[in-house]
Amino acid sequence: WMDLEPGRPVFLDELVQQPQLHTGKTVRVTGTLHAYSPVTDRAELVDGQYLLIVDTQLLGVQQYHVGQTYQLIGEIDSVMDQVPESLFDDAKFSQQIVLRARVGKSVDGLDMAVYKKSVHAVRKFLDA
Repeated sequence: WMDLEPGRPVFLDELVQQPQLHTGKTVRVTGTLHAYSPVTDRAELVDGQYLLIVDTQLLGVQQYHVGQTYQLIGEIDSVMDQVPESLFDDAKFSQQIVLRARVGKSVDGLDMAVYKKSVHAVRKFLDA
């Protein structure tokens, strides 16, 4: 039996800008579902111009809605040359990582600006 780590809140820009820093770690990410393919068990989560490729195989059969906000917990794996299937102009992503999600939930309606402020406040408090 494997002990599961709690997911540390991480923003997509942090993952994309420093993928090696998060590889092998358990994270909690929040973003808008940009694309989903049940055939390949693959999703793309975006936050602003940052995009993260997600392996949804462990989540089982669920109904996902493009355009809704989701929060996912899983492990960041190192991969080579991952390319999003539905890139958009000015998308920033990393070809070196993929999130292997094990828990996912819709958080549609979440105010991302307030959420980001609260995560930054908690980090500041915990680092003090």
